[in-house]
Amino acid sequence: MKLRICLGLFALLLWASAAQAGLVIHQETMGGPSTMYAQDNQVRAGMGRGGMIYDLNHDTVTMLNPDRQVYWSGNPNTLKQQMNQAMDSRIEAALKQVPPDQREQMRAMMKQRMGMTKTPPQPPDKVEVKKTGESAKIAGYQSQKYQVYVDGKLRQEVWMASAPGFKGQVDLTKMTKLAQAMNPQSAAPGSSWRNSPEMTKLMSAGMPMKMVEYSRGGPMTVMTVTSVEQKKLPASTFQPPAGWKQVDFNQMMQ
Repeated sequence: MKLRICLGLFALLLWASAAQAGLVIHQETMGGPSTMYAQDNQVRAGMGRGGMIYDLNHDTVTMLNPDRQVYWSGNPNTLKQQMNQAMDSRIEAALKQVPPDQREQMRAMMKQRMGMTKTPPQPPDKVEVKKTGESAKIAGYQSQKYQVYVDGKLRQEVWMASAPGFKGQVDLTKMTKLAQAMNPQSAAPGSSWRNSPEMTKLMSAGMPMKMVEYSRGGPMTVMTVTSVEQKKLPASTFQPPAGWKQVDFNQMMQ
C-alpha cells in the first residue's frame, strides 16, 4: 500500500524546475501523516526516519528501517536476486518440518504462492480515465476530479491540480519505471492497470492532491495532500542517517 501511494504521488515532482529549490509535500495517508521530499532527481518518501530513497541519477533505491537502524540499498536486479535468495532460504527452512517424500511437491506449492514461478501472460486490463467536471480547492490548489474505470468498474478517483509554467525537477518517467521495477507485485493480476498508459498519462498531467480507492469494502481515501513547500534541501535528506548499518535484503526483512 505504501508503494502504491508513493506511485500516485510521483507526479508531484513536476512542480519544481531544476534551478529552483526542492519540494516538501505533506500528506495524510492511511498509515498517518507522511512526507515526500524531492530535489535534483532524488526522492525520499515515508514517515519519520523510515521510508524509501530513490536516486534517479544512479537508478538505485534505499530502504530505511528506523527500528533497527539498518538500511538496504541497490538496483532492481539486486533486489530481485536477494529477494529470491531470501525466499529460498525461508522455504528450505520450512521444508525441514515436512517428510522427505513430500518436500518436492510442497516446495513447488510454496514457490507458487510466493510468486516465484512463471505464470502465463494475462490480457491487459481495459482502463478508462474520465474527467468528471467536478473541481475543488485542496491545500490551496484548484483540483479536477478524475475517475478511473478498470474493465468497466470504478477503481479509483484522483483529484489533480495543474502546474503551468513549471518543469519537472525529477524525471517522472524514470521515477515511475524505477518504482515499478522495485515493486514486482505492481504487475500482478488485479494490479497491472496501475502501470497502464492511461494511468501514466493521468499522473503526468499534474499534481495528485487526493486519491480514493474503490474495492469491495467501498470507497477509501488513501492519500490527501495537506500542504506543499518549496525550499532547498540538504544532501543528508537523501542519505541514510549516519551510524546506520547497511545489510542485505534477508537481514533487512528480519
